[in-house]
Amino acid sequence: MSQRRVIDLQALWDAATQAPGLLEAIRRWCRQNAIDPNDVPVPSEIVIEDSAFGLVIRYDAYLSDKDGRRYVDPEHPDRAAMAERTAVLVTAPPYEWTHGGEAP
Repeated sequence: MSQRRVIDLQALWDAATQAPGLLEAIRRWCRQNAIDPNDVPVPSEIVIEDSAFGLVIRYDAYLSDKDGRRYVDPEHPDRAAMAERTAVLVTAPPYEWTHGGEAP
């Protein structure tokens, strides 16, 4: 059975303003899954789904130049450059962070 869960980062960020410790829990979960939390834009979505490699996390990440600075997307000068990234799911997020599927 195919599984797909979505984390709405804007909704989670909004909840973190009211829940002490939630922001650090989100950052810790990202790091546990080899995702730099500073690279993930808010608002955006993180999608957890089945793949040929097992459960993976798909997300957008800001791109940086060789000096580690973010830069403007040359094709869309009104926003930062981003690329889709994939990470293997190591640690599942709390189910209440997601919608749209069964817990992995």
